Amino acid sequence: MRKKVGIIACSGEELLGGTLSRAAARIVVEKLRSQETIILCAPLFAAGGLERHGGQEERNFAKEHPTITIEGCEEECAKIAVDKYSGPPAATIYIQKYIDAHPELKSISRESLGEEGMKLAEIIAEDIAKKVDELFIRK
Repeated sequence: MRKKVGIIACSGEELLGGTLSRAAARIVVEKLRSQETIILCAPLFAAGGLERHGGQEERNFAKEHPTITIEGCEEECAKIAVDKYSGPPAATIYIQKYIDAHPELKSISRESLGEEGMKLAEIIAEDIAKKVDELFIRK
């Protein structure tokens, strides 16, 4: 049985990067690599010790499976949590890199990405899917 790749997106609700990271993660898990990936909940992962809420299961998954973190800002909350509780992530995607590389794709707001923002999320998702493929090739 092939292992799945965990995806942990930025949970920053007040950040455009957070919204883009979650949209890109959903595209990967629901459309591009639905059989190879699973979304892990960043807040639940960080809470961890709340057994009845499954946080430890999130951490255990990341210990046993490659995990990709998607960072919406420079604070690297997802990467730091995975590194602390489960070991280093297999890869980290930085949303700001994509915002900077595609200034022509403007999101309407953090609440509504709009058509151009969703195009940017799709570009990010394509790169995440490539990382997933690389992780499976390395196995």
